Amino acid sequence: MKVAISKNIRIFNHSGAWTDTWIEFCRENNIDYIIIDCYQPDVIEKLRDCDCLLWHFSNYVLPDMMIARSVLYSAKNMGIRIFPDFESSWHFDDKVAETYLLESVNASIPASWMFYLHEDCAAWLKSKAQFPLIAKLRCGSGSHNVKLLKTRTQALKYSSRMFKKGFKTQPHLIFKAKSQLMSSRSFSVVKARMKRIPEFLRTLSRAKMFPKEHGYVFFQEFIPNDGYDLKIVVIGDKLSFIGRHTRKGDFRASGGGNLFFEKKLVTKSIISSAFETSDRLGFACMGYDYVVDKNDGTGKIVEISYGFSHTALLEAGGYFDRGGEWHSEPLNAPVEVLRNILKITP
Repeated sequence: MKVAISKNIRIFNHSGAWTDTWIEFCRENNIDYIIIDCYQPDVIEKLRDCDCLLWHFSNYVLPDMMIARSVLYSAKNMGIRIFPDFESSWHFDDKVAETYLLESVNASIPASWMFYLHEDCAAWLKSKAQFPLIAKLRCGSGSHNVKLLKTRTQALKYSSRMFKKGFKTQPHLIFKAKSQLMSSRSFSVVKARMKRIPEFLRTLSRAKMFPKEHGYVFFQEFIPNDGYDLKIVVIGDKLSFIGRHTRKGDFRASGGGNLFFEKKLVTKSIISSAFETSDRLGFACMGYDYVVDKNDGTGKIVEISYGFSHTALLEAGGYFDRGGEWHSEPLNAPVEVLRNILKITP
């Protein structure tokens, strides 16, 4: 078995990438591997003697979003095992596509409305919409470009802009810096986050290459919650989680950095919902963002992504099995994914 691991630090060099974990696992377990630059024109030829291709591609890197899936799916056509596979990634960083997909299997999600003509959107807002509403762009993570629209006037103004000049998709430096500092629990955390500023600036420079989003509107039902959401991760028969407090004075949690790990919040209903959704959609690995309705305790999936912070997930200290039993062994997502692909038991 020969594993190809995609890496090009000139284009994408982020501490959250799974690449180095895959390399370390292959070294420790004497697995034959190569580091491959998937941006090179001869990438398909170089893959011909490989059995597996791993590429943790980023939604904030334009070249990744342009070609990663093309290379991965072409490799699959050559009989090569890939991660992420088609089922787990064709909809990556497209919240509209995610919504259609989740609706197709009756997953537990908020009500959603997508419009592609300005007049249709305006007519709905004036006659049927109930407020507040959540407005999102198709792409982006960390709560960037997620807005709470409290009135019809705000919603009409937002939709008018989306059908005209639109919005930029890149993360906002001040918003990110403020939320990270406010959620820091100690000086050591502040210091560690300050060291990552150059990394964020590199990400921001890459994200500026993306065009504006316009020509559609995506609304989602607002789910009242108790000040947190849950990142639920399902890989095969294992499920782990990250709790995320909302930002102070805000309704958004993703990207704020204020994490916690209370197992009791991961209810049997949420466990069952996440496993069932992954099974129905054939996901090899998926991170679900659940918001829990404080009125009835129902967990609603608001977004999904095959990639997430595997280091934060380790802090949970274990995982649930399909029966809801907790196992005190941290779930290392990149390692678990590779073990499943290569059929290696711990």
